[in-house]
Amino acid sequence: MRRDIFLAVFVLVIALSSHELVFAASDWQQIDVPDSFVDRNGITRQPGCSGAPQLTAGGIIPSDTKFSFFIREGDAGKLLIALDGGGACWETNTCIGSALAGNPVYEPVVNETPESLADIGGLGDITNPGNPLSDFTQVFVPYCTGDIHWGSRDTEYFYTLPDNSQIAWTIHHRGFDNNVAVLEWLLNYYQTVIGAAPDKVVLAGTSAGGYGVLLALPALKQILPLSTRTYLLADSANGVVNEEFYDTALGGYDLSGGNWGIEQNIPDFLLTAFSSGPEAMSVATYAALAGRYPLSRYGQYTRAWDGVQIFYYNVMQNIDYPERWSDPAYLLASAIPWSTKARTDMQLSAMAFNYRFYIAAGTEHGILPDDGFYTENSAQGLYFRDWVDDMVNQQFLWQARDWLNASCSPNCR
Repeated sequence: MRRDIFLAVFVLVIALSSHELVFAASDWQQIDVPDSFVDRNGITRQPGCSGAPQLTAGGIIPSDTKFSFFIREGDAGKLLIALDGGGACWETNTCIGSALAGNPVYEPVVNETPESLADIGGLGDITNPGNPLSDFTQVFVPYCTGDIHWGSRDTEYFYTLPDNSQIAWTIHHRGFDNNVAVLEWLLNYYQTVIGAAPDKVVLAGTSAGGYGVLLALPALKQILPLSTRTYLLADSANGVVNEEFYDTALGGYDLSGGNWGIEQNIPDFLLTAFSSGPEAMSVATYAALAGRYPLSRYGQYTRAWDGVQIFYYNVMQNIDYPERWSDPAYLLASAIPWSTKARTDMQLSAMAFNYRFYIAAGTEHGILPDDGFYTENSAQGLYFRDWVDDMVNQQFLWQARDWLNASCSPNCR
């Protein structure tokens, strides 16, 4: 009955704060969110993009700070929330220096449109008969804050220009606020328009979004009934970081004073995991989530030599030497420890009964929005699309025979 009502409606009018949306069937719709609101926990949220500096003929100006997200209707009982990627920044060279050089190491604005999303591949291609989520209602959450979707802080950075003058510039690390805005909108939408919560929710993220899902899942679980089945799918986000990054971005072992302001966004049951240090945090976080929500399923994907993840690890290792960030010699020196740690962490996380990994061969980054989603089979000949299909669509674990720990080893080049 719910599906019939959902599909029969050609135009829906949805109100959020002062915003109204005319909802046309089968199209991606772009939805603006309020600049500020108080969430269901009484916390003031300020959604927006980074406001990164841009060097123009008229001087240095901020990039557009407006945040919005996108939705495409499908079966209302099945919901995919996809968190986008786009790099990261956590100190002055990455947040300010790279932006002023015209080559920011993070995406500073929402640059997607309904038209561009119509051409998205992978899970976004609902015309592909191999897509296991083709009938889902799909929500696309852009990323423009440099904080891997975790931040809730405006941080001022100081940067010395080539003429030795110094500028102070504020970056809006509001990625978690953006995600909360999306979830609050969805709560209102399902309550007032659909009239019931979804039966199944897949929370997926690529690159920075693959980290974002780790904090988005507890926030999502707060607004869902116990009967809704949830699935977390992290793509190309392995959490290999060094001590300097951990201290600067997150605030170190006491999680206070970090440039991203994540402390208020971490639920109590994840505090121990996040404060366990850069070496242990990734495994500890998956273990804590798997234990807290044992009926959920957790899947993690990477390529064994992911070139983009290696690049960011190399940036962390050479943070004060931007000339080394793309230097082949330094990248090679960072590649081996990154790959070893990434694969080891995934194998350790697999101690949780409701977690599985897929380690593919090669250097490419990101698979969920890519057509390689349908052809990837370098891990023991298992097609990744079948791996995801069984993870999400097989009701019982003993039926999910293709959802297993799979690796390209020993041929991962």
